Amino acid sequence: MTDPAPQIGIIGADAPRQILLAAGATPVRLFGAWSGDISREAAELLGAADAVAARVLDGVLSGMHDGLAGLVVCNDSAANLRVYYVLRLLAERGRIPYPVRLLDTPRGGGPHVNLFVARQYERLAGFVSACTGQVLDAESLAAAAGRENSLGEALERVRERRVSGALSGSAALRCYAAAAQLPPEEALAAIEAVQQADAPEPALRVFMTGSSHPDTTVYEALEQCGIGIVGEDHDAGDAAWIGQTVNAASPGEAFRALAELHAQRPPSASRSLTSERTEHLLAEVRRTGATGVVALVRDLDDGPVWDLPAQREALAARGTWLAGVVRVPADGAAAAAAELIASVQLSGEIAS
Repeated sequence: MTDPAPQIGIIGADAPRQILLAAGATPVRLFGAWSGDISREAAELLGAADAVAARVLDGVLSGMHDGLAGLVVCNDSAANLRVYYVLRLLAERGRIPYPVRLLDTPRGGGPHVNLFVARQYERLAGFVSACTGQVLDAESLAAAAGRENSLGEALERVRERRVSGALSGSAALRCYAAAAQLPPEEALAAIEAVQQADAPEPALRVFMTGSSHPDTTVYEALEQCGIGIVGEDHDAGDAAWIGQTVNAASPGEAFRALAELHAQRPPSASRSLTSERTEHLLAEVRRTGATGVVALVRDLDDGPVWDLPAQREALAARGTWLAGVVRVPADGAAAAAAELIASVQLSGEIAS
């Protein structure tokens, strides 16, 4: 039996999985949760920040992830950047039993940005190889592409089944979580198992925007009231960077191609212009056939709340409504979901 590949933890959504797989690692995304206690230590070290990021930090501090061979923190939100600075200091003091690396890959594209991102990927590959002992090369990149492409094809089927009504939004979210945290072969089996359950036909089909959802808490609350989520623009769901790869004759060529691919990703709430987010939202509403849009935004989550006025206006011009709840407190997911459901019911879109 082959020994399992070393696990590299990922905080954030900017790490190209092909690089980690090619360097002999299994990427494991640390999601946090909508609810749960936050230790005094994590709260004091992180300061005022998104509660989900604080729970991720708490998991690391508690030793929950001590089996990792290394940890990559993506600079894709202000909260994650703060988490990195805390973990770097703790790693230097021996509190964290594995090395920590920042991955800084700005959006936007263009020759200079893409060159910077490609160099970041080169350093990422070196970091992961140092953790695993496996050198990344053209052969391992090709093998990793094959494994990751299979995962991408499975997730495309998940998206198609959800839009067709054969799969619930919470089931789709569990599929994305499996893909983000398991070796591709195990993830494929988990995704297949999730899809075996029957999905009740929702009374209302909506699209989710706003903050990322680290678990299915909110999705399940909405589904219990007949509100089905047919798509989302956050990075734990449809905007996750999973299943996308490049073909390259050398590592350097792969890093450059992945940088160009990164520039084409859906716009993120914390790192993109509101106009870009609004345009993407309109396209996704058309793709999924959603009747309306719902949004939950956590307190101190940078970005999403700024998007909502322009998104609401653009949707209204197309005859589509948006119901949102903002500044959701640290343990406010259940109450926020109830408020969101009431808002949709009040609009007359679904019976109370």
